[in-house]
Amino acid sequence: MEFAYGIPGSIGGAIRMNAGAHGGQMQDVIKLARYIDFDGCVKNLPNKELQFDYRQSIFSKNRLGMIIQATLELEKGNLKEIEDKMKQYATYRKEKQPISYPNAGSTFKRGDDYITAKLIDECGLKGYQIGGAKISDLHAGFVINTGNATAKDVIDLTKYTKQKVYEKFKKEINLEIEILGEK
Repeated sequence: MEFAYGIPGSIGGAIRMNAGAHGGQMQDVIKLARYIDFDGCVKNLPNKELQFDYRQSIFSKNRLGMIIQATLELEKGNLKEIEDKMKQYATYRKEKQPISYPNAGSTFKRGDDYITAKLIDECGLKGYQIGGAKISDLHAGFVINTGNATAKDVIDLTKYTKQKVYEKFKKEINLEIEILGEK
């Protein structure tokens, strides 16, 4: 499960979004998800019923309830190799991602036939800011909080970014983060 080292969030959120990096994702390690439905019943879903897809699961496709527990099936590995891989991933994140600023991880999903961050960069949006929300200068796929960003700032910036990418490339980019509540 080294792939998940440094991904922000909770295990429930990671399952819901099928979080992944470095060639691994939650669907590779989850055996069972336990959740409470909206009637208060505790239910279990095995991996094969979780409907995993790129940054999606049955929980993001349908309103089932809240994930409360997970059973993971991990492979035994060599401690030194695991530590080395985790150090490598941490170095990568430090060099390539804006981890020194508050953020929710990768803001935009990659496209089927394009790299979203590259399109955003080619629109000249690196460093573009609305309120306290800013497209990272380090990685255009991340929206960072410069210190005082509101949810509205982030939403407005992502909408603006989506609009500019569509205007220039006729590509609809999608959010990897989820906007909850009123929009």
